Amino acid sequence: MAEKYYDNSDPGQRFQPGTTADALAVDEKFDQVEAGLASAEQDTRRSLKFPFEQGMPSQEFDATALQRRNRVLGFDAEGNLALVSGFFNRGDWQPNTDYFLNDVVRDPDTTNLYVLILTKHTSGTTPAFDDETIWYLAIDANTVRVARNEALAARDNARKWATDLTVVADGLRGARYYALSARGDEQAVSAYRDETLAAKTRVEQLEQSATGAESTALQAASDASDSAQAAATSETNIQGVEQAVNDTAVQVSADAQTASNAADGAALVAQNINDTTTMDFLNFELSGPDLIAHFAGYSDASNFTVNAAGELEVTL
Repeated sequence: MAEKYYDNSDPGQRFQPGTTADALAVDEKFDQVEAGLASAEQDTRRSLKFPFEQGMPSQEFDATALQRRNRVLGFDAEGNLALVSGFFNRGDWQPNTDYFLNDVVRDPDTTNLYVLILTKHTSGTTPAFDDETIWYLAIDANTVRVARNEALAARDNARKWATDLTVVADGLRGARYYALSARGDEQAVSAYRDETLAAKTRVEQLEQSATGAESTALQAASDASDSAQAAATSETNIQGVEQAVNDTAVQVSADAQTASNAADGAALVAQNINDTTTMDFLNFELSGPDLIAHFAGYSDASNFTVNAAGELEVTL
């Protein structure tokens, strides 16, 4: 295979030891070497190069074509060239296996996920997950599993607190129980509200009745006051009438006494007349009032007079 930049493989074109070199042939050889170097320079300028540093490792990597599949060239944590993938799942960890940067493996025992942080690592007979310079714990599946179980338990507990009608803990029931209770309370409150409104209406009616009763009472009080005044006046009048009646009774009593006395006098006159005999009348030489006085039992006729009409009047 001919060299790309300069090919000196043909023995016939080489300078032989112990022979005289032709100047033109030597110039031609130098021209070929110069042309090769110029071509190499062009390729070198187009190449990706790294600044040289003392102790810098080789940027070569020996990954096979199968190992390089679906990967890109990148840099590791120290800035050296490495095969890189976004994160390449290599499944469960295997012994005696080559792993590259960003390879993801699963620990079969804990199910944790680890990421390789080296450019290349060949596993041994046992995992080295405890070595943080080789593997990075990406997902602590055990913690996630515990958290998931706690989340499921919290979910179930939340469901109990949300739906259970029986006691869940510490004498407390689920929210549904209290919601139903609150609904019943709401209905009771609604009924109480209706009763309150009805009572309010009743109170308003009673207030109106009380207002009317107050007006009636005021009128009755006014009427009673007038009646009391009239009664007082009537009492005064009655006292006057009573006094007049008493006076009249006294007068009547006096008149009755006078009448009684007159009756007694008349009875006495009648008795005297009755006791007087006819003979006494015939033999008695008296006339006019004197005669009547004699028969009436009077000693003279001073109690008897004859008025202008010729009528006899007796003064008792």
